[in-house]
Amino acid sequence: MSGLALQPRPVPGPVPAWAFPAGTPGRVPAGPATLRCDLPGRRLAAVRLVLHAGAGREPSGLDGVATLAARTLLEGTEPGGGTALTAAFERLGASLYAHADLTALRIALDVPTTRLGAALDLFSSVVRRPALDDSDVRRLVRERLEEIAQEDADPGSRAMRELRAVLFPAEARAARPTGGTRDSIGALQGADVRGFYGSVVPAEATAVVAGDLSGVDADGALSAALEDWAGTGGPLPAADRIMPESAARIVVVDRPGSVQTYLSFGHGVPDRSHHDWPSLMVASHVLGGGLTSRLNAVLREEKGYTYGMRAGLLRMRHCGLFIAQGAVHTEVTADAVADALTELRGVVSRGIDAEEHGSSVRALADRAPAEYETARSVAAELADTSANGLGADYPSAYLAAVRASTPDGVAHAYRKHVDPEALTVIAVGDAAQIREPLENLGYATVTVTSKED
Repeated sequence: MSGLALQPRPVPGPVPAWAFPAGTPGRVPAGPATLRCDLPGRRLAAVRLVLHAGAGREPSGLDGVATLAARTLLEGTEPGGGTALTAAFERLGASLYAHADLTALRIALDVPTTRLGAALDLFSSVVRRPALDDSDVRRLVRERLEEIAQEDADPGSRAMRELRAVLFPAEARAARPTGGTRDSIGALQGADVRGFYGSVVPAEATAVVAGDLSGVDADGALSAALEDWAGTGGPLPAADRIMPESAARIVVVDRPGSVQTYLSFGHGVPDRSHHDWPSLMVASHVLGGGLTSRLNAVLREEKGYTYGMRAGLLRMRHCGLFIAQGAVHTEVTADAVADALTELRGVVSRGIDAEEHGSSVRALADRAPAEYETARSVAAELADTSANGLGADYPSAYLAAVRASTPDGVAHAYRKHVDPEALTVIAVGDAAQIREPLENLGYATVTVTSKED
């Protein structure tokens, strides 16, 4: 053994070049636009149909109807047919999902590529001839009301709801829960759901299909499923584009007896089409993207106030929100807010160094090949860029911009769009214990609201 020369320790090589899969655009005759993405070796086909009928286009007084329409679609073409519909898709090895957000109503189908045509036949009947029956709507209303009660009990959900309600003017749809309130959901009827879904304009929709499409006539299957599909109702309202209003304020959502306080810091930023969005993503990662990020280094590792803080950007079509959030022990709520503000101000005062910038860029860009390994993830990203009017080349352009960013450029973008002296701070916790310490910070006026408000 003594005569053997020691070999140098292997070191990681450069990350191989990777590009987001390209899609081929098309259109179903008298129907939706299409985007086909061939992914060799991915034997599961992912279909994502994006309808421009999100909560942001709900008629006045019908908050939550988009969410209810998405759920009622899954009941199929016959009243009470949800179980039978699920079984029919399962016989094909397929799954069907649907949900609505502020931007779009999204319907998802996953199926082995060899059964794509048969699954799209069934898919077609669901989206073109749904029952949307009164009895199904009434049952789903009850289920949604139970969910709202659960959301009220969750401090993270309650903090996000309050953050949006404070950041956006009351007349903005984004100020109210995407899935509706107890009052709005409780008032919805089957006719409301049918009227809303009937107003969808299929020609404005996009159908994305991703997977190993060799030997599969994906375009023909989409055309057979969606050709000559037309809406039957009047036009939906224009999408809500009211912007958030950033200002220094602290709102306490009272939860008497709570042993923790859930904190959310928020500020409006531009939407993803803005050239600074990739840099803002890097800045968010520097602040709260991992256990070594600035917020965690202080609040978790140094002070022990929390199990973890995170920061990121909430994506909407017309704007974004910078959000930092996490739960802290009740007795250190004000100290945690003060320390978090110090770190959020720190990007303005001292910028970003090369090491933390490089670490964040690698985390955001180099993980992309694993993040988009499946047909599902690729289809979902392409569907989302379509829903937000960004174009099929956006994912590649975004990753390139992240890699091309610089520490000074990232700090400049943060200074330009996030004012640490105009943050909305939401604290969901015991007001009797945390109100006065928060007032003593002198950052902003403190208001208290009930968790039932």
